[in-house]
Amino acid sequence: MIETQARVVAVEPGYAWVESERRSGCSHCTSSASCGVSTLSKLFGARRQRLRLADSLGVRTGEDIVIGLSEQRLLAAATVAYLLPLFTMIGAALLSAHLGHGQGVLALSSLLGLGGGLWLVRRHSVNSQAIAGCQPVMLKRRHSGECTIEFKPRNTGVHHE
Repeated sequence: MIETQARVVAVEPGYAWVESERRSGCSHCTSSASCGVSTLSKLFGARRQRLRLADSLGVRTGEDIVIGLSEQRLLAAATVAYLLPLFTMIGAALLSAHLGHGQGVLALSSLLGLGGGLWLVRRHSVNSQAIAGCQPVMLKRRHSGECTIEFKPRNTGVHHE
């Protein structure tokens, strides 16, 4: 399970809107100081993502929670998202080559196949709520680790003036 922290920004019956910061994995890499991807990540900054999740914890607005996403479902969604455009691109190129078209038409049909595959992935992900069950779920409340401790003066019997 991949976990991240989020904050509840709104609550409605049975659901909660949570906001999490989208971070790059580059911040944890040992090569981040000399990496171009890390530099681009810092340039564009962290973006917040708002999600509507089923409220399984009975949360309140302003509460910090931990949300999680199944690694297996994420892997399946990534496989579809990457392989479908690749296969449509290759299929379009093979069809164009089979029909005896020249290099220019073959390149154009490959690009059209790639675009069609990307369109199919986008359409599928929008229609199936981020590819069938690949939605994060609420796991637990996040406690800040702060406690309120009240100190009361101890009566020692000594009176100071």
